[in-house]
Amino acid sequence: MSFVTAVPSRMRAVLKQGRSVQLSWVAVPEPGPWDVLVRVEVAGVCRTDIYVAQGKLPCADPVILGHEFAGVVASVGSEVHGFVPGDRVAAMPAIPCDSCPRCASGMAECCARPQFLGLSRHGAFAEHIAVPAQVVYHLPDSLSFREGAYAEPVCASLAVLKAGIQPGERGLVFGDNRIAGLTKRVLSTVGFPDVEMHGMDESMWLETDAYDFAVETLPTREAFDELIRILRPGGRIILKSRPPNPVEIDLTAALRKELRFEAVSYGKFHQSLEFLARNEIGDLLGNTHPLEDFAEVFAAEEIGEHFKTFLSPGLMHTERFCHSGSVRGRNDHFRRVANAYV
Repeated sequence: MSFVTAVPSRMRAVLKQGRSVQLSWVAVPEPGPWDVLVRVEVAGVCRTDIYVAQGKLPCADPVILGHEFAGVVASVGSEVHGFVPGDRVAAMPAIPCDSCPRCASGMAECCARPQFLGLSRHGAFAEHIAVPAQVVYHLPDSLSFREGAYAEPVCASLAVLKAGIQPGERGLVFGDNRIAGLTKRVLSTVGFPDVEMHGMDESMWLETDAYDFAVETLPTREAFDELIRILRPGGRIILKSRPPNPVEIDLTAALRKELRFEAVSYGKFHQSLEFLARNEIGDLLGNTHPLEDFAEVFAAEEIGEHFKTFLSPGLMHTERFCHSGSVRGRNDHFRRVANAYV
């Protein structure tokens, strides 16, 4: 039996069913004994969400999209302790299996067989979401819901520190997207102030055999060719991206230089909240839009991803919280592209 506050029986959600993605009315999830039901305040939009919406990633069918979120506890299951209705929370979207070697060794964030919100189980582009209490974290009072919803990308960027890189090494974050900017910010605040950041800008030539490590955030054949060229022999490429399709890499060139490839997934989620509480990242955050505007927001993500954008079930269709990089001025183009999602 769950301890429940007043929760409606139906809710709005961005639902992918078959090849269609629509704002639908669905049943509010019933929390199990070990679950927490969260009223979603803000949910971040990620490139992974776009891939799922486009059918580029296999997913449950139907499935509610979205995996980066923060909100308020609405109710808790009978076996849940440490959370009560009204608590402000954020959650890790990878639900561990609790049986693989990674989970057994205390690395549940990097579970080998996780369920993932918005992919293999219902996600956060909805008014409510039910998640196991083990992946729910109290949101520090100093953090806004938007910052709480940004904790998952920070957790992913913190993972680069697991690659064994050293502050004295010459490093590069390769890419000009928001995850590249966030990763550079993370490295700069933990003792790597001189790490450079570059994208595929042909006018900016990078020195050959010059870097000890490079963090990959742009998963293309051309990007890997460039990384292999600029790394010194024995250097390392830190893999960060989760592309929907295989990426071709010139292994002969990598072998010739004896490069090391190190894939990193997540750091510790509680450390991402601590990082956000200590560091100002507001300049990386973009606009917050009503849930009804999901198609326009998805279309904007396809064009560029320099700022994190958010959906909020609590905003009315005529409202927007504008922070930077307004989407409104490009609505005509986005509406044309958005037809692919309805």
